[in-house]
Amino acid sequence: MSNYKYFIQEGNRFHLKTSRPIAIVRAIACLAIGIAVYFIVPPEKKIGLWGALIFVFFALVNLLKTTKRLVIDTTARTITHKNNLLNAEAVYRYDDFEQFYVLTGKYLFLTMDSTAFFIFNQEGREKRVPIVVGLFSTRPVQDAINETSSIMGFDAR
Repeated sequence: MSNYKYFIQEGNRFHLKTSRPIAIVRAIACLAIGIAVYFIVPPEKKIGLWGALIFVFFALVNLLKTTKRLVIDTTARTITHKNNLLNAEAVYRYDDFEQFYVLTGKYLFLTMDSTAFFIFNQEGREKRVPIVVGLFSTRPVQDAINETSSIMGFDAR
């Protein structure tokens, strides 16, 4: 039994680790900023209410991130993905897997973020399933792809 950085192994199933405490702290921080904006900006200016609502929205997005689920079942050769509580669960087969894909956002020469995806071909349509997101570096994303590839029994490309 190997020790994985991005996955928790339960028999032949591998569950993607989620950073719930970090997301909850970010949600609380967004709520605190939203409340502060609401009370600091005078009521005559509507921007205070809108600013507060934007930060409440960010808090809800952070809480939704804690409900992401990704399970790799090596026996059934399937990947089960649920992006958040509001989305339906989808099951993908290894046979439909085409490649891994890394999307990187850069500003000038700095890497701002990068996201690792599975690329599946289902009935002639390309499906992108996100694995992990990394900030300011592509290294964690590449490490996650290498780990996922190892779990699935493929060589990283």
